[in-house]
Parts: sequence; C-alpha cells; structure tokens
Amino acid sequence: MRSFQAMKEPHMTEPRPENDLEVTMRLVRSGELPSERLALALLEAELAVLVDGTPDPMAIEPFIVHRDDANFLAVFTATDQVPAEFGEGRSALLLPGRLLISGGAPEVGLVLNPGPAGAMEIPPSTLAALRQASAAPSTRYFVREQMVEGQVVPVSVFRRRSIPEGPVDERLLDVDSWTDDRHGTVDKAIRFPLDANIEEISPEAAQDVFDMVARRTYVPLQRR
Repeated sequence: MRSFQAMKEPHMTEPRPENDLEVTMRLVRSGELPSERLALALLEAELAVLVDGTPDPMAIEPFIVHRDDANFLAVFTATDQVPAEFGEGRSALLLPGRLLISGGAPEVGLVLNPGPAGAMEIPPSTLAALRQASAAPSTRYFVREQMVEGQVVPVSVFRRRSIPEGPVDERLLDVDSWTDDRHGTVDKAIRFPLDANIEEISPEAAQDVFDMVARRTYVPLQRR
C-alpha cells in the first residue's frame, strides 16, 4: 500500500502515457473491446482510493460517492486523475484492484475516475458477480454422461479456463489433448444450467475422468 497527497499536479505540462487500465477503458468506450475486458483489467490494476486525512493502514474508510439511492466507491486509474475538489484534505492510497473488489460491501458499486467527465460506473450487482468470478477456480470442469451397458458413465469432458484475455472453453479429445468448444456447450451450461446436458464437477472428479480416459475404462463417477 502506498500513500500520496491526493491532488493533481498543476505544473505538469506533458501528459503521461496511459496505463493499461486507461487503455482498456478507452477501447471499451469506443467499442473496440467488449465490456467484460474492463472487469478483468480492474482485477489486475492498481487503483487509487481516497481517505480523509492521513490514512490508517489498519482501518481504511475510502471515499464513497452518493448518487440518487446508490453508493459507489470512488477509485481512480492514477493519482493525477483525482479532481482537486475531491482531493482537498484527503490522501490517495494505491491498492490492488483485486483486493478492493473482493473486500467491497455488497450494496456498494464502483465508479472509475469520477469527476467532470469520463467516469465509468459499475453497479453493485455487476461488482458482486465480478467478486464471485474472481474467487472462483481458474479452471472449471463439466461432464456429459450417458447410459452405457446399464451404467451411467462419463462420455465427454469440457473445461473453461480463465485467462487475462477472457474465458476459453474446450472439449477433451484424448489424454492431455483438448479442442475448442465450437458449439458453445460450456457457455450455455453456465448461463442456462437447468437446460444443460452437461454438469459441472470438481477438479477431483475431473481427474477421475482423466484416469478413465487413460485406461479406456469408464465407470460411474463416485464423486462430483
């Protein structure tokens, strides 16, 4: 955690280069990147938050913006993005975005670079979904089962890997061999689980299926 006086630098004449988060914000605004990329960039970024006076590392109470009936945690892509009217009497702390998002109150959203123009809001519901996704395993597994010779056994395995560019969905071909999930089977299962013909399983259960593939012997799954 680093602390700075929260004021823009009036003597700066040359604009600094955009950081990765600011580049992502600009490309999302222009439609060159999907909005989901902003969420991923937030998790990986270092964000500035404002606190009154001198910050206490043991009890941080960040600056909250109130609009209508909603509350938003004010965060900034850099300390030089803090407007003078917000920064007066406050200090800016630089904190990991993942830490801020994971520790946020469920009823509070997030506003990026609040001020005269250019702010981007993330409502509480979207932030809660991002919080849940960031806490989820980096790889999720799914299985399709069918009746074979009187037993319900695995016949297909799918996975979703989370990478910085977004989720990657794949289908198991053979031992340690995967191909793209061209039919969107995983995406449909996540969005419409009640209508899906595959079921999410634990990494341990997935390993059991991998062992079956290696042995070419398929039996009912004993753990999910």
